[in-house]
Amino acid sequence: MIDYSYAETGNSSNLVSPFYNKFEKFVTKMFLRAGQKGVYSLLIEIQVESQIPIGKLGRISFPAGFYVYTGSALGNGASSLKGRLLRHLSSKKKNFWHIDYFLSGESSSVIGVVFAETTENKEHDVVRALKPNLKIVCEKFGASDCNKKCVSHLLYLGKNQSKNIELIKQIYEKLGLKPTTIILKKNGIN
Repeated sequence: MIDYSYAETGNSSNLVSPFYNKFEKFVTKMFLRAGQKGVYSLLIEIQVESQIPIGKLGRISFPAGFYVYTGSALGNGASSLKGRLLRHLSSKKKNFWHIDYFLSGESSSVIGVVFAETTENKEHDVVRALKPNLKIVCEKFGASDCNKKCVSHLLYLGKNQSKNIELIKQIYEKLGLKPTTIILKKNGIN
C-alpha cells in the first residue's frame, strides 16, 4: 500500500497540502490532465538486496537503496503522463516493460515522482544529466530500443542519499523544465 504522506508542486519547496489516501488514482487526478504529455522520473526504494527477473534481461541483482527511473509519456490515453503514472503506481498490472518487473519486486516501492509537461522527448536528456553522479546496475534497462544510445534509464542513487528528489528536480530545472514533485512515502526523502 502506498502511503501518500504529502505532496509538493512546482519549484517551491513548500508543501501544498497534506493528504492521506489509499488509491493511486487520487494522486494522478490531483496533478494531471487527460492527454498531458511529458517526461517523468520515478524515485524507487529497494529495502533489501533483491534478485529480480527483468523480462528478457534475466535475473538481475539489485543492491538495497534508491533508484531513479526516467521515461517519457508523449502519447494519449495509456501513453500520456496520467496513463503512464497510473500504470507505474498500480500494484495490479501484467509485467510487460522492464520497470513493471522491477516494481513487482517484493521490496520495491515508488516513493516519489518528478514530472514536467513537454511535447519534446526529454527522457534521454534527463538520464544523461543524472548519469555522471550515479551508477548503472542494469544495462539496457528501459533502453533496449533507445536510439539515443542511453546505457540504461534506471540509475542507482545509493543507500544514504538524503537529497534524491532535490537532485532530480535540479536536473529538470537545468534542462529548462518546470518540475512537479509528488512525494508518496517520506522514507529516505528530505
